Amino acid sequence: MSRLLAFALVAPVALTAACGGEDENILPSVDAPGVQPDASVDADTTPRPTAVAVTGDFSVTGILSTIDVASGSVTPNALAGVAGGEPWIRAIGDELFIVNRAGGNNVTIVRRSPLGFVDQFGTGAGTNPQDVAVVGNKLYVPVFDGMGGLRVIDRTTRMIKTVSLAALDPDMVPNCISAYAVGDRVFVACDLFDANFVPRGPGKIAVIDTTDDSVVTSFDLASANPFGRFVRSPEGSMFGGDLLIPTVPNLTSYTNGCLERVSVGASPGANGCAVTNATLSGYVAAADVDPEGDTLWIAAFALNGDFSNNFGRLRPIDLSDGTLGAEASPTSQLISSVAACPGGYVVAGDITFGASGVRIYQDGTEQTTAPLDVGRPVNGPNGLACF
Repeated sequence: MSRLLAFALVAPVALTAACGGEDENILPSVDAPGVQPDASVDADTTPRPTAVAVTGDFSVTGILSTIDVASGSVTPNALAGVAGGEPWIRAIGDELFIVNRAGGNNVTIVRRSPLGFVDQFGTGAGTNPQDVAVVGNKLYVPVFDGMGGLRVIDRTTRMIKTVSLAALDPDMVPNCISAYAVGDRVFVACDLFDANFVPRGPGKIAVIDTTDDSVVTSFDLASANPFGRFVRSPEGSMFGGDLLIPTVPNLTSYTNGCLERVSVGASPGANGCAVTNATLSGYVAAADVDPEGDTLWIAAFALNGDFSNNFGRLRPIDLSDGTLGAEASPTSQLISSVAACPGGYVVAGDITFGASGVRIYQDGTEQTTAPLDVGRPVNGPNGLACF
């Protein structure tokens, strides 16, 4: 199964570059249709959770929109010009990192509050960046199509260097998909694809020592095709602080693969599964841990054999014992992305054809009666952040 086809099914790869100017379609603020606001939230004394959605597709430059989660009020295109045609987002510290993939080839940094542009760093033509990890003033950016596998960007000097991960892959070009910092080490997940984007073996993890940006170790995952990005489990949870990343050996058959665990201690290595694809009858498209550290929320996704959409479900995993909970979302929704918020809220991207948008849940119960229009159709597994 082609990685490009896989992206087209869940997160279309755009050919447009990120734009630094004003978007010609600046949209007015809108309110959520049928939202049920939480009356217990005191706007004067309680911080209100905010969600950020980045969306884009083949034909238009992407936009960044914000959502007041308690009220469901949406501000489409809240900060113009920062999202490219195929953006993913991570919230790290007080900043949002927008990874403009495909033709964008850059990482754009946005201040969370007050919302504002901070900086932008190109990763190089044809690199197709996928994720970002931050250690001090350095950005660690895995690249999918570029030689080397990992770009390291110094925010102060603006110097860019490559940490070669070529030894991971027989063709010397690993396709790296995610990165996550744990202390002074960065874990990088890479696919090993042939020229037709067919996996030739299990995915690889490289561990980078950020004090000198050297590769200190590497190891195999249990399955092929790490797909999506790392999320870290709480240290006191059932999963003991392990990193979690989906593996999807086959996009339409789920007998193999899982949400894999990666231990991050003195001897890093693959550490089994948090939940298997067979149990889900699908795969984990996206996952996020709630701020309280009690629940891992997942978007469990599946495709039919003809690659038509089959289902996308919002489901919880209890982090005290690893129990998979019942589906929170109805069968009418096609949930492909998720971000956990303070106050028991969860925002989820619904990609139902012709009716896509963001749904808001609280304590497992939907608060919206229709998808929130965030100014562009929702797509992709990693377009949401919440804080």
